Amino acid sequence: MTPDILLKDTHNILRWVVLLTCAWALLRLWSGVRGNSEWTKSDRMCGLVFTSFLNLQVLLGIVLYATSPVTKAAMANFGAAMKDPYLRFFAVEHPTAMLLAAIIAQVGYSRAKRAASDRARFLNSAIAYTIAAVLIVLSIPWPFTFLKYARPLLPAFGQS
Repeated sequence: MTPDILLKDTHNILRWVVLLTCAWALLRLWSGVRGNSEWTKSDRMCGLVFTSFLNLQVLLGIVLYATSPVTKAAMANFGAAMKDPYLRFFAVEHPTAMLLAAIIAQVGYSRAKRAASDRARFLNSAIAYTIAAVLIVLSIPWPFTFLKYARPLLPAFGQS
């Protein structure tokens, strides 16, 4: 198995960790908003775990972006790449949306740490993580989409 395939497969698997930790954080935070709950260390930790895995995923994505033959093809003729939905998605749309999602999640986490009240902590992080989750879900190349650049739900190790 080549390093680029291993990296792509790891990126694929880590997507599920990001989605699961995001779902955990969203459930916990929105129930905290609804229930007027007290902000606890566990609430902070769920945000930390989610943003940490999301940041790791973005870091892997940046390495993949820098080494990918798809990116190299897109950069060779950027104007033509913008007319090709496959190249445009992986060269511009996917990385931009994912980077933006990570920034929004990180800002939400940071604002929650500095918020004056428990309700503000829950609300800041819940809104930011919800926006990040929407960006993430919309920017994943799901296999059930009509797009030719879809990725499998789980990698067939070494087959991609």
